Amino acid sequence: MNGMKSTDMRRLSREARHERRVQVIRLRAAGYTYDKIAAQMGLSRTGVFGICQLAITHIPGYGYGP
Repeated sequence: MNGMKSTDMRRLSREARHERRVQVIRLRAAGYTYDKIAAQMGLSRTGVFGICQLAITHIPGYGYGP
C-alpha cells in the first residue's frame, strides 16, 4: 500500500464504519479495483474484499459486474 498505514475499522464508531463500507461499495460499483479502493480508503485489500463479499451476499439484487 505504498507505505500507507491501513485503518483499523474496529476503532471507528459504528456510524463511521457504516459510511466507510458504503463508500467501498460505491467505488466497487463504479469499477474500481480492490487495490485502488484499498489505497484510496486507507484499508487493506483483504478488508475491501470482505466488505464487497458481504454486500454481494447480504444485499438482495446487489451486483457490480462480472
